[in-house]
Amino acid sequence: ELHNLYGPTEAAVDVSAWRCLTAPDNTPIGKPIANTTLYVLDNQGQPVPQGVAGELFIGGVQVARGYLNRAELTAERFIDDPFRPGGRLYRTGDLARHLPDGNIEYLGRNDDQVKIRGLRIELGEIQAGLTAIAGIKEAVVIARDQRLIAYYTGTAQTVETLRTALLAHLPEFMVPAQFMHLDALPLSPNGKLDRKALPAPDAVQERPYEAPEGDTETLLASIWCELLGVQRVGRHDNFFEQGGHSLAAIRLIDKLGKAGLAAAINDVFQQPSVAALARHLDASCSAHAQTIVTVRASGSQTPLFLVHEFTGLDFYFPVLGQHLPGDFPIYGLPGIPGGEAQPRTLECLARYQIAQLRKVQPHGPYRLAGWSFGGVLAFEMANQLLGADEGVEFLGLIDTYVPRLADQGKARWQGPRAVENQLLLTCNSFWRTQGEAGNAPLAQLQRLEAQQSDFASLLASCREHHLLYGLWSSMSDVQLRDYFERELAHGHAMAHYRLAPLDIPVHLFRAEQVSDSVAGLGWRETLPAQVLLEVGVPGDHRSMMQAPHIATLGDAIARVLQQLQGRAEQPSYQPLVAIQSGQPGHAPVFCVPGAGDSVTSFIGLAEALGPDWPVYGLQARGLDGNRVPHSAVEAAADCHVQAIEGLYPQGPLNLVGHSFGGWVAHAMAARFEAKGRQVRSLTLIDSEAPGEAGSCGRPYTFGEALEKLIHALQLSTGKALGIEPQAFAQASDDEQLRQLHAAMVRIGLLPARSAPRALDGTVRTFATALRTRYQPRMNYSGPAGLVLVDDPSLNTAGNAREQAAMQAGWQALMPQLALWQGPGDHFSILKVPDVFSLAAWWHDGQALQLGKVTE
Repeated sequence: ELHNLYGPTEAAVDVSAWRCLTAPDNTPIGKPIANTTLYVLDNQGQPVPQGVAGELFIGGVQVARGYLNRAELTAERFIDDPFRPGGRLYRTGDLARHLPDGNIEYLGRNDDQVKIRGLRIELGEIQAGLTAIAGIKEAVVIARDQRLIAYYTGTAQTVETLRTALLAHLPEFMVPAQFMHLDALPLSPNGKLDRKALPAPDAVQERPYEAPEGDTETLLASIWCELLGVQRVGRHDNFFEQGGHSLAAIRLIDKLGKAGLAAAINDVFQQPSVAALARHLDASCSAHAQTIVTVRASGSQTPLFLVHEFTGLDFYFPVLGQHLPGDFPIYGLPGIPGGEAQPRTLECLARYQIAQLRKVQPHGPYRLAGWSFGGVLAFEMANQLLGADEGVEFLGLIDTYVPRLADQGKARWQGPRAVENQLLLTCNSFWRTQGEAGNAPLAQLQRLEAQQSDFASLLASCREHHLLYGLWSSMSDVQLRDYFERELAHGHAMAHYRLAPLDIPVHLFRAEQVSDSVAGLGWRETLPAQVLLEVGVPGDHRSMMQAPHIATLGDAIARVLQQLQGRAEQPSYQPLVAIQSGQPGHAPVFCVPGAGDSVTSFIGLAEALGPDWPVYGLQARGLDGNRVPHSAVEAAADCHVQAIEGLYPQGPLNLVGHSFGGWVAHAMAARFEAKGRQVRSLTLIDSEAPGEAGSCGRPYTFGEALEKLIHALQLSTGKALGIEPQAFAQASDDEQLRQLHAAMVRIGLLPARSAPRALDGTVRTFATALRTRYQPRMNYSGPAGLVLVDDPSLNTAGNAREQAAMQAGWQALMPQLALWQGPGDHFSILKVPDVFSLAAWWHDGQALQLGKVTE
């Protein structure tokens, strides 16, 4: 049987019900349930006759007391019941009418709020966003057929321009599916907007059909027809105009992946037509094909990947490859091609290179080596691969200094004239090595520096005075700009990178002909716990890559590889921590804490649930500072699932994830469901939906991650750490850690006898989680609940937008998701007294689920 239930949150959700026996044009919302009264009233608060539209009011025991700390809104929406002394009514804002059989028919809203796919949307907010776009004079948005249609006057603009502008301020579900340019909005005789006179979308936006061209367009068009339920799709048709939405876009990405075409959800939003998306996919495939240099294709052993040095060029790959004996393939990983966006953190650069090497070798064990800057990048690649539980058999640093001995500080790599300064410094560095012959060019460079010219003018002057040399003299202006911008990105990345030890030995091939005596090129001092194996090689930093020294270097690397064949095992990790043992007959609760947090954060929840429930925490790897944290949600989920199966091999279970831990819990639930295990409940506590719009998965530097941690600590403790933001941002990473440690000691979070190094595990695990992306690869269809809480740093509108985006994102993955607005904030929801409300809601959900299982 199918039942239609109606009700708002302000009246405990469901207040009426209708049993669906027929299929009327407009499905009724039924009659009031027990202890509830429904009135349809006119503007004077009087009941309207049968069949006449009025506003729906709700009375009875379910009506809430009001809105917390919002007296004016409470007075507006909650009124005294004029028909029952002492009673109260909630004013819904919904239009309705009584049918002859006593049922109530819902007619819509009496304001600009609409509901589409379960989400309440304020049309006025979208209209305000449209009129804020340059060139747009007037705008009106309506809901039609579960889609938002926008009409505007002023300068006609492309759909892509309008969508991009709105997405900067609104969540995706509030961006209209269609935009229609009009010369003027239709008005009624009294000068008001005539919504009924707005043209139908197809009448304005119908475009001539043009058949898809090529294999990619044909494939896309066939997938669109299947997903959107249309007969045909032209090459210039818009995905969202055809009825597409976020959930359909996720399904599109999945089908493209199965067809061998890698795409991201943002690609669909930014390239919404068949032709545009096909061009993007084809260009991506072409670019990817050129991002790996095959140095030696044949070999029966594990391949060796060489990582580019500071310039991003590939010139040393074939030279070293010729002098590397052995039965293994060799591939080079050059920098990101010029003209493309250049990431400015080591973590993002490493993620890009890992994606390239996995096209050749999808899984480990891996062999990595990098010269100079390439050694630091290879180090971070190994860190991320180990974090994804992929084996790394060999990591070779070829005359690589630790970043702080080579990055020349943060200031050089940023600022409005950074690219101009990089050009001057490069030329200056060369001509200083030329002795007397370089005096004239040096003087000219000093004059150019004083002129403060832009890059194009500066480059023209350098060419005029023959200040460019070698490779740079043969490059075009565009190539040179791309070259120096890539170097800037690499310099910025190295200056903001903080090293942390790995679980594997690191081989350092050090040039013996050097003028300094820094032990281990700074690695031993910076990472005293890291196993570092030094191998001396003749020559200096550059001549070691030239004959005759390069042959010795090649032999040295080959000997190490021969000895290490097959040694890539990582020590096992046990994440389970028992919080309370519970009683037999209760499905255990497994809890995943948020980024950088400990399982101790769930002690309050265990107490609130009561002693009968077995409760376990799943501690994130790396918190102790001795292990590499998981860098992939899937890897953490696999580790946790394996640990749970070792303790609890069969039977139903409950999963709880707080914040970032919600992602891991979701991935775990999908894995258990795929194995046939019953997940009795999946509870996500204030967990952002996976995607690009949240706070996780972004390119945070070490300092930026610390700033996020400072904000979290202040919110969780209610105490100010007293750290001045500007000075903190300019400090070195060691100084930033000292400032944070001192502040935590000052407010009593750490003992005075502790050292700043005590924070290493927490900071590393927290930062790794912040940088982690999650695009679910497995579906979960079981019971799930999402706990929403307010962020005290946001106003009401900001919280509404944030929670709506969270709800929309998770519901796209789990349409049956249950929602609960909890008390408190992100941290207090797990503390007394708010945690008792959370436990009560969870208990109610368990009782409901148990009832379903019994039935």
